[in-house]
Amino acid sequence: MKKIKLEYTLCVFLFAYLNQADLSLHRAGWTSIKELNKFYSIQINPRDVANFLILKADINVNKLEYFYGIKEYGFKKIILSRINFLFGLPPVFLKDEIYYICQKLINFAEMLEKDGEVHPLEMVKLRLEISKFSFDILRYKISYTDYSKALKIEHYMQHDSLEDIKVKEFIKNLPNL
Repeated sequence: MKKIKLEYTLCVFLFAYLNQADLSLHRAGWTSIKELNKFYSIQINPRDVANFLILKADINVNKLEYFYGIKEYGFKKIILSRINFLFGLPPVFLKDEIYYICQKLINFAEMLEKDGEVHPLEMVKLRLEISKFSFDILRYKISYTDYSKALKIEHYMQHDSLEDIKVKEFIKNLPNL
């Protein structure tokens, strides 16, 4: 299976962005997709993130529709990811994992573009798929400090008294997004 190395800063941004999507989809279950679309009209579009990731990982766009799932990391894979991080090696992903998350980001963008209502179960399913990638795979490839910082990301319908971090803070080191 082909492996893809991504820049560390891209992984931190991706984790923060996916956490924002996860939390926002959760809150959107209480309102409507149109309200969520308003929130994302002033945020970074998920399609732009997917396109940036496609470009960075050099993957074939025509194959995106053929990936249906990913395997959760086992203990051995988690340990190897942490060791790679400790030695300063770039995060490594299976090509299928990158295809999978690009597909989910595009699904999210398409959901936001829908004119009619989206069934709440469809939002929950997408939320769980995004969450599975970010918390079962991606979180082991970033530092605990960056992980903790990304958990404080701004999101749709957040409580006013929360101290949040804007998603733009995570893209300062990324070129062309």
